[in-house]
Amino acid sequence: MAIMDALRRGDQPARQFDVSGMAGGEVPVRRLFSVSLGFGLLVCILTTLSFSQKKPDWRGRIDKEGDMVVVKNPRSPQYGAGAFSLEEDLAVGGQDSADALLAEITSIAVDGRGLIFVLDGEDKDVKVFGQDGKHVKTFGKAGQGPGEFPNPQSIFFNENNEIVVVNVARLSIFDASGNYLRDVSLGGQIVMMVWPDFRGNYFGYCIPNMALEGRYELHKFDGAFKDLFVIESSPLMNFGRDGYDPFFPLLRWAPLPGGGAVCGYAVKPELTVHDTNGRLVRKIELDPEPVPVAQEDVKERTKGARPEMMNVLKVPKYYPGFRYLASDDEGRIYVLSWERPPGRKGYYFDVFDSEGRYLVRGVIPVLQPFIRKGRLYASEETDEGYAVLKRYKIRWNF
Repeated sequence: MAIMDALRRGDQPARQFDVSGMAGGEVPVRRLFSVSLGFGLLVCILTTLSFSQKKPDWRGRIDKEGDMVVVKNPRSPQYGAGAFSLEEDLAVGGQDSADALLAEITSIAVDGRGLIFVLDGEDKDVKVFGQDGKHVKTFGKAGQGPGEFPNPQSIFFNENNEIVVVNVARLSIFDASGNYLRDVSLGGQIVMMVWPDFRGNYFGYCIPNMALEGRYELHKFDGAFKDLFVIESSPLMNFGRDGYDPFFPLLRWAPLPGGGAVCGYAVKPELTVHDTNGRLVRKIELDPEPVPVAQEDVKERTKGARPEMMNVLKVPKYYPGFRYLASDDEGRIYVLSWERPPGRKGYYFDVFDSEGRYLVRGVIPVLQPFIRKGRLYASEETDEGYAVLKRYKIRWNF
């Protein structure tokens, strides 16, 4: 369980105005002429500004090494911080929300209609909310029987628009309305971070050999969880060899559209992109500036560590190159930095486009965002400790 924990360590709509500056609505006919003149003047001004403000160049380079594309990124992003922003448009849960009370937001999925499915790891059920945040239904329950959740880990939709809840030893599959269909065994394997490739197969993160020289590995499995191949791997921490490094880098990965995956092992300043067959097709080279480890993070990461671990504590001078990877349905890659914004409010993410170009550094309120159709979904807490699901509209200001 300690290994699993380590791997997991992730309202009103804004008022809109028309170009005249008035709240949305019809313009009186008697003012049409003056408004039209004003609008024409505004268009001229905006056109002039658009020509005077040249789009900044991306200062990297794209090469080829055989069949593999190599993207060499500069240290600075193409756009400034103002190019990425979030606008909250929904909050669900909290102390005053009796029918939508959330105990623990473990995982989030969104269907094509915009319904939000929240896997509650403490209540061991799935709570469904409409686009407006109203509670629609709850299904699933704790237990060992068919369709029950002994230890739920994550939720997603597969290529058949079925709801899949991942438990430690099996997948529980439901139709789009939450009716139980079947279970799929993981074949006795401990597989974490399971995700579909939308072609009938699954990605899975596992440790096949728990011996001293074991490794973290990203595998591709078929629909019955027969192992197909290993995509990437990284070493398992060995206290005798490595000491206790609370920032020990792990293999990180995120799914990409088309059935591929992006991987990264933070010892190397690069990400690797693999197609649905596991073939390495793209390498994204990073140029991060070394960031010294903060004592505040050391205290936070070692809190509760056993005495024998603290006896061999080895804190590096600098953080690893990155902390976590996420992706969206348009192929953008979000790389979580160890560096924190001023006041430690939120987290810095470096955002790359689907080709691997470094676009912008932005602040996101949570470690592990879920991003679909231009909306970011986040598990947050109130000051009183109540779980709250928040939805943000992403604004790309370039």
